[in-house]
Amino acid sequence: MDVLTAVEPDRIASDLEAGHKFWLDLVDPPDEEVNRVGELLGLHPIAIEDTREFGQRPKVDVYEDHVLLVFYTARLEDGSVEPIEVHVYVAGGFLITARRGRCDILDSLRDRVEEIHEHPIYEILDTLTDAFYPVIEGLEEQVDALEAEVLTRPRREQLTSIYRLLQEVRMIGRVATVQRDQFEAASDDVGRLVELEDTGEYLRDIGDHLAQISGELHRQSEDLSALTSTYFNANADRLNAVATRLTVLGTLFVLWTLVTGFFGQNFGWLVSHVDSRSDFLIFGVGSLVIPTVILLTLFWIKRRDWF
Repeated sequence: MDVLTAVEPDRIASDLEAGHKFWLDLVDPPDEEVNRVGELLGLHPIAIEDTREFGQRPKVDVYEDHVLLVFYTARLEDGSVEPIEVHVYVAGGFLITARRGRCDILDSLRDRVEEIHEHPIYEILDTLTDAFYPVIEGLEEQVDALEAEVLTRPRREQLTSIYRLLQEVRMIGRVATVQRDQFEAASDDVGRLVELEDTGEYLRDIGDHLAQISGELHRQSEDLSALTSTYFNANADRLNAVATRLTVLGTLFVLWTLVTGFFGQNFGWLVSHVDSRSDFLIFGVGSLVIPTVILLTLFWIKRRDWF
């Protein structure tokens, strides 16, 4: 398979005349170059218009002799999910991929094109699809790390991280779900345009991967929603623990206030008889220490039932 990275009319015409398949991979193509490709290969004007205006949802447009797939892959950049939109034209004699910005997996695939000459469309779509798996693994690590932090010590900034991650997962999850549904409808039309043995099995494999990716992202979205509830529950438990400690301390202060208040009264017997160090230690200190020990012992025994 011949690989082109720019529009070369003579080379394209030569490949078409000789019946050689070629793959044209365009990175940040200007509108003029997209229009020229459309004219050379007879692509539908509506398809060309879509490629001039990126930001499309995943979709499949079927024309008489070619199919346009707006196909998404993704990468994890500094912990954030970055979707990559790739326009894939499939026809009997050629493939075209157009994208904005870098897509390392396509660059790598293009460098080893000799390995994909038998099943090029399958290899391209499978490579774009499988790139979701490292993203899912990276997101899963972030979810696990957040969960461990929340269970150890909930803090306000963790809630912000949970919501940010939940937005990213839902965003890429919506893309993956739509792409899964659209690809199921596209399989027959793609198979009709390419001469590929056991086409259904190859394309079904991609469909299975898309379904698995969509399911994993949906599960992660549910896990993050559950983690939000876990944060509030853990925070409530922490506040309850603080309130419990304050309650115990407050109970002790009530006891001490009661004892000291009693001995602060000007009863005649107290004034006449509590006048030595031993009396002070027995009546004063003892009346504080003994009830405190009894109360703390009671709290310790009932700690599982009361706290």
